Amino acid sequence: MNNNVVQEAFNQIEGYHILMYRNTMEGWYEFEIGILQSWVYGENKEIGCEIISENDDGKRIKIFPKNNKVSIDDLINFVKIIIETNEKISEKEKEFSEEMKDFKKQFEDRTKNFYAQLDSLKENSFKNLNESFVKNLKLNSDKSNTKDSEIDDMSEQKTNETENKKKKRGRPPKN
Repeated sequence: MNNNVVQEAFNQIEGYHILMYRNTMEGWYEFEIGILQSWVYGENKEIGCEIISENDDGKRIKIFPKNNKVSIDDLINFVKIIIETNEKISEKEKEFSEEMKDFKKQFEDRTKNFYAQLDSLKENSFKNLNESFVKNLKLNSDKSNTKDSEIDDMSEQKTNETENKKKKRGRPPKN
């Protein structure tokens, strides 16, 4: 029965537990565990941690009691805290990364839409403005021609009146 309890305790840290041994000099048990390079850990006033070895993939750290009051269960619970904390951190980073992917996609879509509208505006504005400008110009030109012809008619009429007056006074008309 006692063996099952120990096995259950070690199952909780399976995949991380490398070695458990008794430090005969101090009289307590110590663990060596492997963790990812990016994982965080720390010690407290009861349990210590130190790096034994390190490479690009991960670290091997020693977990040890700082006094004789710390049990194997305490060491296992401390390892569980390291694992749970880093899994939470990993999950948060994953959530944030996925949010950033969504934001990036939304931003790219908005940017693409903005530049499409901008290109459309650049291409079509002058075309549409030019068509309406030409229509207005033609209308104004027609109105202007009407006004110009009216002015010409009025001017010609004035000239004729002036010449008639001059004739009456006896002056010769200008040619």
